[in-house]
Amino acid sequence: MIKIVFVVLHYETVSDTMDCLNSLLNYLSRDYVDVVVVDNGSKRGKLIELAEIYSSYSQIHFLYSKENLGFAKGNNIGYKYAKYDLKAELIILANNDLIFKQENFIDILVENYEKTHFDVAGPKIISLMDNLNQNPVPRLFCTKREVQKKIVKLMILYITSYFNFDLILKKIFSSGIHRFDSDTDLGDFQLHGACMFFGNQYIKRYDGLYNKTFMYGEENILKYIVERNRLNMQYIKEVSVFHKEGSSTQAMWGKGKKNRQFYYKWNAHSCILLKKIMMNKEFLEFI
Repeated sequence: MIKIVFVVLHYETVSDTMDCLNSLLNYLSRDYVDVVVVDNGSKRGKLIELAEIYSSYSQIHFLYSKENLGFAKGNNIGYKYAKYDLKAELIILANNDLIFKQENFIDILVENYEKTHFDVAGPKIISLMDNLNQNPVPRLFCTKREVQKKIVKLMILYITSYFNFDLILKKIFSSGIHRFDSDTDLGDFQLHGACMFFGNQYIKRYDGLYNKTFMYGEENILKYIVERNRLNMQYIKEVSVFHKEGSSTQAMWGKGKKNRQFYYKWNAHSCILLKKIMMNKEFLEFI
């Protein structure tokens, strides 16, 4: 049987991580499924108590980072443990604010993998805020020019956020964005980063996500890697997860101006990295 490992990235919000873990317990009846939880440098919501609560589950592993390494590097800690220590053949990177309710999730995922041999894939992601599917999303960037336009927009939003004008500009900038209908032709798509599956060929080739980002934009770089290296990216609508959305960022910055500025800053940073990668076509570094 294929070895499957869930990697759950935790930061501060212990209740979310507990809800996520509790939703994964049913899958642990299978001896080929493990869960790795990475505490990404939490200051207040550390996982010491959770590690004690789940100590009877030998398939749940807790790892700790001394500092907040960001999304990519934090996930890569768990990814590498799954790859090298647990010998994973399928790795599932999951936000800690996800809930897994689908009983046959593992069966359908394995069945799909055995048919398609995907390198990267993602499930249906249902938002618990509006009950809409967040996955997949339209491909955001095909050219360096498009990336540069996004950088400029994010910088404008960041500057105007000090006066709250960004709230008006966001509506203008997002007016042309559309959502895919996953039941029809997807066209050129990329995956939402809240939950992503990585197949054995990707695992053999890479030690995780591109590691120079801090937050946001990892999906854009992943799409570029997949296309450049002719990997197989799939959207699997037969499997689904539920998403609370943004609780870790809110725990750090709240829901107001600081949260928006955090988003603009690190999204722009990731776009700048993507533009450099597209210009240089250099070998991408991973931890």
